[in-house]
Amino acid sequence: MRFFLNKAFFLGFAALTWYGCARNTNENSKPTAVPVKLVTHKEAVDSLRKDTTAPLKALIVSPLSEKQLASFFGEHDITPLLFMADAEGGYANRFDGFYGADHYRIEFYFSEVRRDSLNPTVYYVKGKNRYKKNITPFEGTVTFDKLATFKDPNHNEEHYDNDEFALKESYSAQATFDFKENAVFKGSGVFSGKMFLDFYERKDGTIDLWYYSQNAPAQGSGFKFDGNWRNYKTNQTKPVVWAKDLFIFANDILTDFSIGERDVEINKKYRHLGWDNYWENDEWWHDTPTIQ
Repeated sequence: MRFFLNKAFFLGFAALTWYGCARNTNENSKPTAVPVKLVTHKEAVDSLRKDTTAPLKALIVSPLSEKQLASFFGEHDITPLLFMADAEGGYANRFDGFYGADHYRIEFYFSEVRRDSLNPTVYYVKGKNRYKKNITPFEGTVTFDKLATFKDPNHNEEHYDNDEFALKESYSAQATFDFKENAVFKGSGVFSGKMFLDFYERKDGTIDLWYYSQNAPAQGSGFKFDGNWRNYKTNQTKPVVWAKDLFIFANDILTDFSIGERDVEINKKYRHLGWDNYWENDEWWHDTPTIQ
């Protein structure tokens, strides 16, 4: 039985790893039109659960002090959790989201993430977003102000010792974000709100995103940005949310948005909201934004 459980966990973990890199492509390569298979990590999440039919128990959370937060971020650069800097970046730095009252699709692409040299809780981000056919560059900051460790009582902890996992500690961090679009673009504004980051430290000291607790602040998505956009000129506001893996909680926002658990299909009734071309490997971030 133990062998079976370990094998199930390994297959689920492998599926999640594949999800994180299957859509990667060289950022400098030419755009292609290769169909992309949408895979989420529900199987990997379930493989850790003691009982997938039981109600989720609350996490056991231990908040850390401001001093501990400063110490942790001083010792750990979390840039790799937000940004893949090598040539395999591409789609790994592109994230899906919902925007506006109708939850229309919006995409964000991070072209650069770097830690402040004096304040390690502050990270500078540059990138572009695409809403419908409009591509707008932005830049801004992510400032971490809360950090906690947590334990998930829903998990079978024997899997934590698996070589592919080697869990030492799991963390949840909270930050504020402020991303300002370039004001020369028509209809530009600023995105701001809260960012939630769930991650874990391995026994060898390395860190990685934590996708395995759907009742954690990032809801099993790795990281989640949740806030509003405000127009510079009119002060009009619209809600926005995007994540590393939006699909793990998308059905909480739009009922039956995605169908399936591992091999996911987007519900046909929502495809007109910008999802009809999701499977096209469109490297739109290479395009030069048009100033209107």
